[in-house]
Amino acid sequence: MRFRFNLIYLLFVVGVLFLIPLTRNMVSHPEEFYGIAENQVRTINIQYPIEVREIKVTLGEKIDSGQLLARLYRTDLPIKINDINYEIQELQVRRWMDIEQQQSEASKLEAKRAALTVTYDQKIVQLETEYAAQAKVLSNIKSIDLASPKNGDVPDVHLQRIESLKKEKTLEIKQLDVELAQIKSEIQLAQAPIDLRIKKLEGELELIKKQEADLEIYAPQSGIVGQLDIMPGEKLEAYMVIMRIYGTHPDVVTTYIGDGRLADIKLGDKLNVRSINDANYQVQGTVIGLGTRVKELPERLRHIPSLKAWGREVQLQIPLSNTFLQGEKVRVAMKGSSFF
Repeated sequence: MRFRFNLIYLLFVVGVLFLIPLTRNMVSHPEEFYGIAENQVRTINIQYPIEVREIKVTLGEKIDSGQLLARLYRTDLPIKINDINYEIQELQVRRWMDIEQQQSEASKLEAKRAALTVTYDQKIVQLETEYAAQAKVLSNIKSIDLASPKNGDVPDVHLQRIESLKKEKTLEIKQLDVELAQIKSEIQLAQAPIDLRIKKLEGELELIKKQEADLEIYAPQSGIVGQLDIMPGEKLEAYMVIMRIYGTHPDVVTTYIGDGRLADIKLGDKLNVRSINDANYQVQGTVIGLGTRVKELPERLRHIPSLKAWGREVQLQIPLSNTFLQGEKVRVAMKGSSFF
């Protein structure tokens, strides 16, 4: 059988050979990328265990920023109030015991001081009485014994002893006064940190009692209630999700920049974002996030779904006034590049 040359086969082979490098170049060095318009979901939760008192919105409802969402009650407040009251009472008892102990020591020192004063005073009075009696006797003897030599007045032994006792009394009383002053100072110093702690706890208690009123939750942004799995009367643990709020329109586009264009983009760059469904609708996006590694593109964002491709994740901020839908697939082009 004679082989007949067919020009169509030749053109097909040439076309395949031409398209392979072109396709590879488009995948690795594209001027246009696909992205997903989405919104960062705001999750509402509370750092305390709560009981749901009232829900003011419904699932799927459109809400405005600052709108009342729910009224809650902190279930940990009664226990917290009891704990603080107990700690305050414990501190007050400890302060009273410390003061009683130190005041007891001070009372003992004051009693010792008083007893010491009485003892020294009695001795001094006794010596002064003896001195006065001896002085009187010697005075009478002198008046009748004119022949005796004048060798001085009353012996000063008693006077020396009296002066010695007065000095001893002064020193010992002074020592006791120093100890008393130290104890009184210690009482004040010991009270200060306890009083400060009690004052702090009383402030916390007052703040918590104000929170006993219903806890009101307001919308942090405008959007749509996208998750609402709670009911009035339900009790939730701390940090459990109360509801999730989705923006009315997406404000972020997530795309992937191919390996060949990694050096061409940086934070703050402007990229064009265009709707796939409406070729005439386009907005400008600003680069607000760059991934830290190159990874495989999701199948939905590949130019050829069956052909694997890799790139760096990039997040673009787009105006909230856009008309994209949540999760809508869009085209992203480098500034100065045209869409094809």
